[in-house]
Amino acid sequence: MLLASLLVTTSVFAVSKIEIKSNWYYLNGEKYFIKAIGYEIGARPGQDPYQGNRSDDLDLLAFDLKVIKEAGYNCIRTWSQFSEPQLKLVQASGLKLIMGIDVNPEKEYGDQTFVRLCKEKVHQVLAYARNYDCIITYLILNEPQTDHIHVVSGKAFVGLMRTLIDQIHLEHPGIPVSISTNAMIGDYIDENLFDVYAYNCYDHSEAQTATMGMRDYIRGLVELNGSKKPLITTEFGYSVSHKGFGRYGGNTLEEQSKGLIANYRDLLDAGAVGMCPFYYADGWWKGGDAFNHNADQPEEWFGFWGYSDEKDKYGSPRPVWFAMRDYMKGLILSPKNKAIYFSDTLPIELYTDKDVRKIQVKYRDNVLKTLRIVKEGYVADQLILNTQGIEDRELSFEFYDKANRLVKTESINILVSSTAFDLPKLSIEVTPGIDLNESKLASIKTRITMNGNFKLNSDLRVSYNTHLGWEVGEQATVPLKGTSEVVESFFHIPDNCWVVNASAGVSVRYGKFEFRIHDQKIIYRGDWAKEIGH
Repeated sequence: MLLASLLVTTSVFAVSKIEIKSNWYYLNGEKYFIKAIGYEIGARPGQDPYQGNRSDDLDLLAFDLKVIKEAGYNCIRTWSQFSEPQLKLVQASGLKLIMGIDVNPEKEYGDQTFVRLCKEKVHQVLAYARNYDCIITYLILNEPQTDHIHVVSGKAFVGLMRTLIDQIHLEHPGIPVSISTNAMIGDYIDENLFDVYAYNCYDHSEAQTATMGMRDYIRGLVELNGSKKPLITTEFGYSVSHKGFGRYGGNTLEEQSKGLIANYRDLLDAGAVGMCPFYYADGWWKGGDAFNHNADQPEEWFGFWGYSDEKDKYGSPRPVWFAMRDYMKGLILSPKNKAIYFSDTLPIELYTDKDVRKIQVKYRDNVLKTLRIVKEGYVADQLILNTQGIEDRELSFEFYDKANRLVKTESINILVSSTAFDLPKLSIEVTPGIDLNESKLASIKTRITMNGNFKLNSDLRVSYNTHLGWEVGEQATVPLKGTSEVVESFFHIPDNCWVVNASAGVSVRYGKFEFRIHDQKIIYRGDWAKEIGH
């Protein structure tokens, strides 16, 4: 009955148009924030979505789409292409789709036979997919590895990408194309090759997430690219496997819930206009045995929904499902948490769901602003503050429904001043700083200059991310003695390391306001990445 009810409603949805303007997605002329969730069909207990012939599973897909939409999501993200019957269901549901096309990231990108097969696959998919306006982005590759790109060459990578991008633009005009780059291993890739910046990013407390913090780490990637395109985060999440390390697995259900919301907040503050947390349901197949749920395998336990046994086809939601449902009712895009504003006038940007009808902004229990909401979607306004010198302010945002019931609260911590002032500074000098061929030993010299209004609030973290597979390289934690220091850290440069991201950072504090000061440098070995790098 559910499948039938979805299919008969197809005709009631008007044709929609997606555009990219001013680093935003626009749907039918209005700013559109992508509240997606990572989703795979054919990944339930006993199934492997990438082995054999995958069933359409339309009844199960219809169930999933229904509960996804009821939870406040407006989009799903996939790693491989949907069939036409599956696309019909997505179209009927009213959800949008960021659709993967599973180009193999481990093949020879310059091999003309492989290029031809890729073009044929894209053509076969677009022959029917171009008829569905639920598709708002194509992702044509997932997490290409640094060593593999070095072997096949940056030129071959760029050539294949441009070929497929041009083909999709021709066969499905107006739909953005990108890849889902893993931020930790693909930070050196110039994403301006694509229509949007799309990154998988995890808060595993290592490398740049340790030195810069997740917010500034991802915002830094946008800045490295020149801030020319919209940013969507195509994966982030917390596994609740029994064992793990560095936040990769071993998290409690409560840690998963709080972690996802903290990540969402950081990524909003990084400037993301689209979110695709990882992911809807556990993938038992990821441990190599689709019929048994390995308690210690982190990759099997990222789901917002879990399954009790191999006969359980519908599953049940974990606490993170409800936590995210409530959090997404009202998203605060601006002011940004942990941001510094040199003005008495703050921009307010919000994205609300259909239940929100009123928003109040408070400071120390006094109402500074009341906004009346008439429809779901993007809201813009401004907030006037009367500041006296430098002030740390904790602003409380309260979201109410039409019955004046509180549905969500969130606080935003900012530092504000009507006049400019000197901030603490951190800079690094990296040796070798031009070419990794110059030495087998690296040095990162960190200079910290404090301002008397601020206090150091952590040890110095230093990282030499060598991009060796999923290994992030050596790191150092350095206790600091004074307010202004020069610290030098040394690292080994592996012979098979083709690119390094050297970074350092430390937390500083002013009253309740805490943020990180940091710096990063990307260094290549030779000129292998001249066609692909920043």
